[in-house]
Amino acid sequence: MGFIKSIKKRCNWLTKIRYDKRTGFFVYKRFGKNIYIRHPRHFMDEKSNIWYCDNVVYSHYKPVSGDLVVDLGAGYGEEAIYLTRKGKSGIRYIGVEAQPVIYECLANTFNDSGENFTAVPFAISDNPILKFVSQMSYASVGQTPEAYVEVPTISWPDFLKRYQIDKIDLLKMNIEGAEKEVIKLITDFSIIKRLAISCHDFRAEEGDGEWYRSKEFVTSVLKENGYSLKTINLGIPYTDDWIFAERD
Repeated sequence: MGFIKSIKKRCNWLTKIRYDKRTGFFVYKRFGKNIYIRHPRHFMDEKSNIWYCDNVVYSHYKPVSGDLVVDLGAGYGEEAIYLTRKGKSGIRYIGVEAQPVIYECLANTFNDSGENFTAVPFAISDNPILKFVSQMSYASVGQTPEAYVEVPTISWPDFLKRYQIDKIDLLKMNIEGAEKEVIKLITDFSIIKRLAISCHDFRAEEGDGEWYRSKEFVTSVLKENGYSLKTINLGIPYTDDWIFAERD
């Protein structure tokens, strides 16, 4: 019975995903928009997309028309496209994705989604060179000693200048442990109204290394800069490591 269910689920995915000859990627529709993905295994069903955005990513603040959202680690863009559901519009969304093949998918997603969506290929860093590895799981491509895929970098001030950013209504981060490195680079938090940061202590607990433990450091920096903090408690490690910050 379990085998039959798994086959039905697989076939359900295949009916929703198509191969796009123009780009060489796979694509599916979500809220009337195209989302491009590297492989069918990366498909996120609509129910999961909505649940994750409602209960985690935007659980404490849902952007409204006129807002600027900066998303570090935007992936394929599901969390951006979610904000277009029910005809919502008027949000400027800058999605940063440093992993090259995922960035290219994101650029295609945003290209089909309108001029308010901008895909950015840089890693936010003061290092002149960063290198990643290629893996099927795009959550596992961060810099390691054996890395060989060079990615472009940009400093935080240059990033703000390049994309003409003078205020951020929501800064999102989900960058696999690098959140503590990026937050060190932000010397002026005055333009940032809110933050939603996925810390990755759960990966340290799972044995991936202490480098991923970031929640205590991120919390201390945000408190020092005058933010009120909130968390969620769903009993799921990867969700409960999120930190939400806002200041009056």
